[in-house]
This record gives sequence, C-alpha cells and structure tokens, in this order.
Amino acid sequence: MGRRAAGLIAFAIAVVLSGPVLADVAGSWEFHDLWCFYHGGTAVIRGLDPYDGPAWTALTADPRRVQGDRVVKTPCPGAFAYPYWSALAFVPLALLPYAVAAGIWGMLLIGGVIAGIALVVRATGAPALLVATIAAGSLSLVQTLTFGQLTGVLLPLLCLPLIARPARAGSATAMLALKPQLAGLYAIALLKGASARFIWSAAITLLVLGAASIAVFPAWPGEWLRELTTNRVEIARPLPTAAGLASLLFGDARVAIVLVVALVFAVVVLGRGRRIDRVTYGAIAIAVSLFAVPYAYTYDQLFLLLPWAVVAAAAARAAGPDRWLRLAGLVGAAILVPWAIFAATFATGSDTYNAVVPALAALLATVSAPRGETMGA
Repeated sequence: MGRRAAGLIAFAIAVVLSGPVLADVAGSWEFHDLWCFYHGGTAVIRGLDPYDGPAWTALTADPRRVQGDRVVKTPCPGAFAYPYWSALAFVPLALLPYAVAAGIWGMLLIGGVIAGIALVVRATGAPALLVATIAAGSLSLVQTLTFGQLTGVLLPLLCLPLIARPARAGSATAMLALKPQLAGLYAIALLKGASARFIWSAAITLLVLGAASIAVFPAWPGEWLRELTTNRVEIARPLPTAAGLASLLFGDARVAIVLVVALVFAVVVLGRGRRIDRVTYGAIAIAVSLFAVPYAYTYDQLFLLLPWAVVAAAAARAAGPDRWLRLAGLVGAAILVPWAIFAATFATGSDTYNAVVPALAALLATVSAPRGETMGA
C-alpha cells in the first residue's frame, strides 16, 4: 500500500470517528447554526416557505429552549438567511433524524477543515505545521466547530479556484454561493484574468443552482430579498465587518464605504513594486471581501487562513530578524488580536472590533509579496 493511500485511509478513519464525537460534545448544535440549516432542508421537504417569519419560527421552535425560568435565544431569528439553493443542499441531511444528521455533519465539518487546510498549504507552499497551528489556535475555527458552521465544510472551496483546472475552479467559485458572504467580492475578484472556461463553468453552475431553486419554489428570490432588507439589516449591525465597525464608531453604516475604499487604497499603495501572484491576489481579495461584506461573523474569518498562509510562506522564506518580525505579526493578527477582542467584549455579546482582523490580513498579505514587478494578478 502506498503512502498516499495509507494517508487517505487514516484521514477517512479520523473523520468518521471524530465527527460523531464532535457532534456529541457540541450538543448536536441544537442551539446553534446547524439547527437552522437542517430545518431549511426540512422546509423544502414539507413544502413550506422558509422566508415566512411565523412559519419559520414554528418550524424551528424547540421546547428544550425553555430552561427553568429562562428561554435560550433561538439561533434562527427572523427567517431562513440563505438562498433557497442552500436549503436544497440540506435536504439529504433533513431526511435523517436530527441526531444522525448532526453526526454526519460533524464528519463533513472535520473533513472540510482538514481538506481546506491541506489545500491552503498546497496553494501557498507555507509550512504545513505552522498553517495547521494558526488554524487550530484561531478564534474562527473554535467558533466554526462550536456553532457547527457551514464555513468549515466550505473551506476547501477557498483555494480550489486558485489551483484547480479552469472548469473545476469556476464551479468551486460558484459553489461559494451556498454561503454568499463567503463569495462576496472574492468571487468577483477571481474573474480578473480568468479563462473563458472558468467563467462559463461558474456561470453554468450558478444557472443550475438558480434553476433548481426556482423550479421548486419560484417566489424565493423576492422572499429572500425581503429577509435580507429587513431582519438581516438589524442583525448585521453589530457584526465584525466594515459596516458594523462604522455603525459602532460613527453611528452610520454608510461610512463603511469610506473604510473599504481606504483599505483598498492602502493595499494598492503597499502593493506597488511587489510581485503579486494569483494566490497572493486571492488572499488579499478574500480578506478585503470579508471586511467589505455587510453580513459576516467571526467564524467566517476562517477563510482568512489563506492570507495567513501567504504570510507564513513569506516568513519561511525570510531570514534573521525579518523572519521573526513576520511570524510575530502573523501570530498577533491571526490569533492574539481576535481572542483579545473577543475576551474584552464578551460581556457585550458582540465582537464588532474584530472587523479589523480581515483588514490586517489584507495588509499583511500584501507586504508579504516579494518586491519586483508592479502589482497585478
């Protein structure tokens, strides 16, 4: 048996064994996000409108949330927060009893995180142990596993658009639409320099997702848009994004436009005279995107693993004080700053200030590029 085959078998065994354990430790995520995804699939099966507030509340209600004299806050406020194709994707899990689905989700979550880390290492050439350590120590991974978040399952899609063949890369980019805040500006940025096959593949994948969704529930686009422009606007106010930061500091989310422009300007200035290859370009793009999108939480910053790996690769190439300075910046921005903000704001229930983390990631990834040609993808 070859080393590669043995490694794949060991990986499969680890995922199968650890998935149910993770689900058990996390209480099957009954008070967190998996509950919402699962019931999105249930709504499809039952023919219910997941964007109808009262119907959604009734569907996701759980008597176990009443604990003594208090009620545990629902993880599914308002209505279903995602496109209808995301609900369709969860139909296979929703056909199973919730406890069984949670165990399978645990496997998918762990498998996705491990595969995602491996692809990030492959794309950047960064030291595998250092990248894995940064991921393991990050607030975003802890929250992803704690909340059973879709972000972990989608992590392999982060680097596939950068290293796969054009057709697969385009499809992977489009599949990020399962959680649109992860696609954000990143998917748009990847169109720069993309081949025709990449673009056609992405377009066809989106067309298939849209057609399947409309075939099952023709009215969903308008219903989803209503949810985004009502409940989600309020929920987004304290999130760690440029809009959340602008609301907190200036009382006006529209100031986020200025903050995003300032970040892009800083990236352009710092990137002048540097060789920005496509992987580094993608790393900068995902960081800027996570800062700019109005609806993203700290666990979505797991996708910052790509810029962190770019910085790690640059540190590995450096020598002497420059290496230690880069490593210090990496550990500080990727681990210490998010955890410090989380701890300092824990009592408020919102770590809006963690919006600075993707901004730091964009800047650090930019200055990690070697000097040479003018910035370009």
